[in-house]
Amino acid sequence: MSGSLISRLDTKTIWLIIAAAVAVVVLLQLCPANRRLEVLSLKTSGGALVIDVADSPERRLFALGTLNRFQSGRGLLLIFDDGTPPRVWSKALQVEADLLWLDATSQIVDRRLGVGPCAGDPCPEYIPEHGAVSVLVLPPGAGQDAGLALGHTAFIQSATP
Repeated sequence: MSGSLISRLDTKTIWLIIAAAVAVVVLLQLCPANRRLEVLSLKTSGGALVIDVADSPERRLFALGTLNRFQSGRGLLLIFDDGTPPRVWSKALQVEADLLWLDATSQIVDRRLGVGPCAGDPCPEYIPEHGAVSVLVLPPGAGQDAGLALGHTAFIQSATP
C-alpha cells in the first residue's frame, strides 16, 4: 500500500471528520454534567450548610436526577428565574428531602417536609401555594433542625467550596 491514510482520504471525508470532532467538543462543553455548580452557604441556627445552585432547566434536571444521597452538611438550591413555575416532580427525586420554597427576598413561603421519591404513577408534583422563585432541597429533617419555618428568611451568601 502506498501513501498515508490522510493522502488516501478525499477532501470531503477529511472535512466531515473535522466537523464531527468539533461538534463533539462543543457538545461536551455544553453538557450540564461538565459544568460546575455555583456553591453558596446557608446560615442556620445549627451552623452553616453548603448549598449547590442549579439555575437553569438543564442544571435543575441534572442536579435532581443525580442526587441519590445527601452529603453531610449539603443541600441544593433550584432557581427558577426563567419564568417557569418552581415545581418539583417526585419522579425526579431519588431520595427523601425537605422542600422549602423561597420568594425573591429569600423568605420561606411554603414547605413540604420528608417528601419521598415517586412510589408509582401518577407521580405527585409539588407546587408552592404562594409566589416563589426557588426551591431549597435539604436532607430530611434538616429544614426543621435548622429552624427554617414559614415566614423565616433563609440567609444565603456566597461560599468558597
